[in-house]
Amino acid sequence: MRDVAKFLDRLKVRPDLIVTSPLPRAAQTAEIAADYLKAKVRKDESLAPGFGRSKLRIVVKRHRANVLMLVGHEPDFTNVISGLTGASLKLAKAGVALVDLDPESEEGKLLWLLPPKIGKK
Repeated sequence: MRDVAKFLDRLKVRPDLIVTSPLPRAAQTAEIAADYLKAKVRKDESLAPGFGRSKLRIVVKRHRANVLMLVGHEPDFTNVISGLTGASLKLAKAGVALVDLDPESEEGKLLWLLPPKIGKK
């Protein structure tokens, strides 16, 4: 995750807030990202396993920010991103997707999807 976080920092990714599942591995991942990206972290039970589009609505309303980074679990994130964008994808552990979400229509555009090995290059 450190390699991915360093890569995101080089890309100038600057989330206003990182919201994470409270489960230890997700929270640790969020803290690593926050260190590199200079962002605050908040835990949210909605991102625990079982996360879906209805819980995404709750997270977006609860944590008002222009740029949110969410840290959670598979296969939940793959399913949510596919549902929002219509994309056929598989998010890898420590993979990162950027989705431009219209909160009104609850539709999104997948702008990029990065596998974790991209951070090593």
